[in-house]
Amino acid sequence: MLSETCFAQDQIQILHHDSLRNVHLREVVVTAVQSDSPDTRSVIGQDAIRHIQVTDLSGLTQLLPGVLTRNPDLNTPAAFTIRSISHSDPTNALGVAVLVDGLRMNNNSNLQQAALGGIGELYNSSVLTGFDVRAISPSSIESVEVIRGVPSVRYGDVTSGVVLVKSKAGIQPYMAGIRFTATEKLFSIGKGIGIGTHGGTFYLGADYALSAQDARQPEQTYQRIGIQASYAKDFPSATFRMNLRGFHMQDKNEKGANMLDGEYQKAMSQEISFLVNGQWSLMKSWLTSLEYEAGMTYGYQRNQSNVYNSSTQQVTTYELQTGEHAGYFLSPNYFSYLSVEGKPFSADASLIANLRRTIYNKVYNHFSLGVRVGTEGNRGEGVCFDPLSPPVELIGGRTRSYRDIPFVWNYAAFAENKAVLPIGRMRTELQMGIRLNHLQTKSLHYAPTIEPRANIRQVLWEHQEDGYLNSFSVRVGWGLMRKMPVLAYLYPDKSYTDKNCFTYNDVDNGQRLTVLHTYVTDKTFNSQLSMPVNNKFEFGVNLKIKGITADIVWFREHLRNGFRVVQQAEPFTYRRYTPLIDKGANPELTDKGVMNDGELLSSTPNSTFALYMRPQNGIEQRKNGLEYILDLGHWRLLNSSFLISGSYIKVEEKNNILSASYPQIELNGTPYPYVGIYEATGLLANLVTSQLSSTRFQCITQIPRIGLITTLTLQAVWLDKQRRGMESRYDNPIYLADEKGNRLDGNPMIDTEHRKRLNPVYYMDGEGNLHRFTQEMATDKRFADLVLEAGTSTAFQEDSFGPYFLLNLRVTKKIGKHVSVAFCANNLTRSNPKKLARSTQQYSLLNPELYYGAEVNIQF
Repeated sequence: MLSETCFAQDQIQILHHDSLRNVHLREVVVTAVQSDSPDTRSVIGQDAIRHIQVTDLSGLTQLLPGVLTRNPDLNTPAAFTIRSISHSDPTNALGVAVLVDGLRMNNNSNLQQAALGGIGELYNSSVLTGFDVRAISPSSIESVEVIRGVPSVRYGDVTSGVVLVKSKAGIQPYMAGIRFTATEKLFSIGKGIGIGTHGGTFYLGADYALSAQDARQPEQTYQRIGIQASYAKDFPSATFRMNLRGFHMQDKNEKGANMLDGEYQKAMSQEISFLVNGQWSLMKSWLTSLEYEAGMTYGYQRNQSNVYNSSTQQVTTYELQTGEHAGYFLSPNYFSYLSVEGKPFSADASLIANLRRTIYNKVYNHFSLGVRVGTEGNRGEGVCFDPLSPPVELIGGRTRSYRDIPFVWNYAAFAENKAVLPIGRMRTELQMGIRLNHLQTKSLHYAPTIEPRANIRQVLWEHQEDGYLNSFSVRVGWGLMRKMPVLAYLYPDKSYTDKNCFTYNDVDNGQRLTVLHTYVTDKTFNSQLSMPVNNKFEFGVNLKIKGITADIVWFREHLRNGFRVVQQAEPFTYRRYTPLIDKGANPELTDKGVMNDGELLSSTPNSTFALYMRPQNGIEQRKNGLEYILDLGHWRLLNSSFLISGSYIKVEEKNNILSASYPQIELNGTPYPYVGIYEATGLLANLVTSQLSSTRFQCITQIPRIGLITTLTLQAVWLDKQRRGMESRYDNPIYLADEKGNRLDGNPMIDTEHRKRLNPVYYMDGEGNLHRFTQEMATDKRFADLVLEAGTSTAFQEDSFGPYFLLNLRVTKKIGKHVSVAFCANNLTRSNPKKLARSTQQYSLLNPELYYGAEVNIQF
């Protein structure tokens, strides 16, 4: 019998029939496939998903060019990133659109935070980043398309790329899967049936996952329960699809390290989504078909914690108005319970009219005109805790209901034309469109935005017969893409600052009083918050020579106005009363102030600053790189296929927004009188430049007589660099200083011996006025505390690693007609080289640890 391995760009197809054992291996695709389309996209089929044995959707990124291997970790929220060096890049992840069967799974309405900017950060919350794709079980997926290039104008609210997930549907055999690893247990089952002769098809599937990532802490667990149902029916001139999907996820940390009995952290997320879509074929001269879609998602999210606080000896207040108020003495030891409940909801509907026709000289044209309307909101109870036993990180915080936040409405219209123009053996494919967006909120009034996008593919040569050059094509893509602000940015809570004015605590006589001045500001709201926009351009070449296929893409992206939360300051004045030292006093708070025995206590006005977090458009990303896929074809002698893929990517991320920093010190018994306004804080860097170059060498081998397919992958990282820097827009660079603070000559980006310092651009006085900071002030005792200093003398050294290597193995074995087993191992040789990071002078281990797992699939 004939044994043949066929390749299509970066796909490996294995076809074989062994007459001796009657084992038939159907067509198998175990890598991502470059779609035959004008844009750059990777198609990942069910066989590849099963072969690489991922545990959540983000694990599929390892099939994309240049993405490094990472071990599954269901105990940590996971987001999908596209053309990113880091798996945890929140700017990139927020700009990725994840659509399941056409319905958006976004994170816009996620408000699971105690306060804006990470203050009181919640356990395993995915707020302010991409959708937590742990919710999507790989066992429920039929295929995934990842649009890495310029997407169609059909897709909006996106800056990084689009992930199109197609769920299992239609008539399917009984499928049951079991997977075991050292840390995870996963189970799945599904079946699709036909309903009568003309009743359509119905599919039902379910899955369960349990993960305990650290064997030393078995109480730290993750659970997922998923269910999926779909119905489909085809009519003579129409199609109808209905999908229902739901999941329940829970992260739990009980009795973990340094935790007492009764302490715990929990994060629970539930969601149900419903979608109806289809197409109506009209076949009119002016209208070929109508596509319709309507869907909704409703979620329930809750973060809970119970933490024991000891030796606090603090006072607090729960007032919501500016002024002096009597406060509360907290117990020295107590449990604090915190609950943050969200109920995100989204709904949208769209209608698309299509006109398809073949015109003169076999020119094919497809024109689409569509409209979409959607709404998003959150009706959760919000942040709740007992003000008499608040979490320590929320002392001074307030509860907040999310039900007061109004819904956001999105309106969009687009027009797109696709054309195929054949000219001899050449062919031109055009995809050009324009999208009009309008975001309607009660907080901000956005003007409509326009997003033009275009993809052009020119097939210069396409010859199906045997020859030296089988095909040669080039493609170009360009487009603008925007991302709407999430609810947390559109409707931040007010900021509350509490200052202690007076405290008297006579335990023996039972007399105690604490007075706090509360200052409330609503400047957390940013009326100038705009939408990030990404200008994306790419150029690709695809050619096939004697069975060897190469696909190379060069891309450049420039994202402006990316979201960032920065600290701001606002001055206010409060009174500090003369303390009472003698016992037996009876102080009380009146409208005039604190009085004792009918006399008003003397007080001193103090000026200080309220610090608050505010959303800003402060991130700018410049990205360029090269992706390549080289398919070397099938080597019959070895019965193996060879694939080389990889990328080089350089990302420059800069923070363009000034932020405030206030020294928490006192001078002569009064608060420090100034706030510094800086271009950078912390590590004194506002620019991070990262570079990564890697190649993946894959050998896919089939042993037909025993029904075995193996994939051996060597991952080589040639270049792994990162460097922090400082680019001042105010002529205020980093400088070197001696022990006395005197400025020295030299390049601080190269020097490794002297201190690195940064002056503020401005300083704010007690009246709220900004003054330009001068170099002379850096040695003035009044302002010296505003000068920032890097923690190490090597802070701006480049961290450069490589080359280093990693070996992975995937094995799939078919046993009879109904059973297949699979085995996976990451870092098979336990290669974890130890490298020194020059910037921090600390060592780290490269590559993930050894990871292995096995999976059994039964089909009948």
